[in-house]
Amino acid sequence: MSKVKIIVQFSGSKDSQACLIKACETYGADKVTAIFCDTGWEHELTYKHIHNIVNLLGVKLVILKNNKVDGMAGLCRRMNWFPDAKNRMCTVQLKVYPMIDWILAQDEHMIILQGIRAKESAERVKFDVECSYFKDYFDTSVKKRLYRKQDVRKWCNMHDASVLRPIFSWSAQQVIDYILSHGQRPNPLYERGASRVGCFPCIFARLNEIKIVARDEKYKQRVIDLENTINSKRDNGNEATFFCKGKIPARFCNQNSNGSPTFGEVSEYVLKDENQPTLWDETEPIMSCVSLYHGLCE
Repeated sequence: MSKVKIIVQFSGSKDSQACLIKACETYGADKVTAIFCDTGWEHELTYKHIHNIVNLLGVKLVILKNNKVDGMAGLCRRMNWFPDAKNRMCTVQLKVYPMIDWILAQDEHMIILQGIRAKESAERVKFDVECSYFKDYFDTSVKKRLYRKQDVRKWCNMHDASVLRPIFSWSAQQVIDYILSHGQRPNPLYERGASRVGCFPCIFARLNEIKIVARDEKYKQRVIDLENTINSKRDNGNEATFFCKGKIPARFCNQNSNGSPTFGEVSEYVLKDENQPTLWDETEPIMSCVSLYHGLCE
């Protein structure tokens, strides 16, 4: 067995798009496979963009899903709650697990390219430019329970899965310029004001990004309906909300006694006085789905 599979984790974001273009230049499009982990919660423009780009580049696309849950909505219904900063099961269940399952089903060595940039956050500055995808499985300092640990170790006895982050030192402007220089455009959601793309919305969406959802009745109602469905099953008086307490000032949260805003309340808040600066948003930290396996949301 001497074959090496070239993989790019492609979410439809600008960084993963630049990474995919670079992989095609480096290895040849015929040798590249784009992997998209579908949460069932992306915007239709993202789905369309992903298919357009892989067709334009001529690379193979593999779409992964967790068949045990029905996407983001099914996961939330199963949890009877929503993911948050302390419980990011959306990334784990819908992206990490399907990716690991797929890798373990392959009988080839792999080079996995990820669109991670150091300038995105202080946390990402600490990342390695190159590493093993399963390095945590052989790190004795990692105490948390690892998914399919014995299967992973057995697979690693015969195979190698190396991670490369070829745009790690790039700025966001370099990413955009690179995409444009290759005759492509980034995901249309950026032009609508999104600073991230992927789940629509993400539980970590900033207020300015939520405006995009709030203006789109289809996607706004999807979140409201999911909140209502989950709360119809809850009888402890503690209502579940898509965003956590503190997302908007407490005085705008009227429905829940615990101060957690409903999605409808958040939508009303972000659309209120739209022409005024949103100071609350400017002080809100940019969060990201950081897990053991980075790059799945980038």
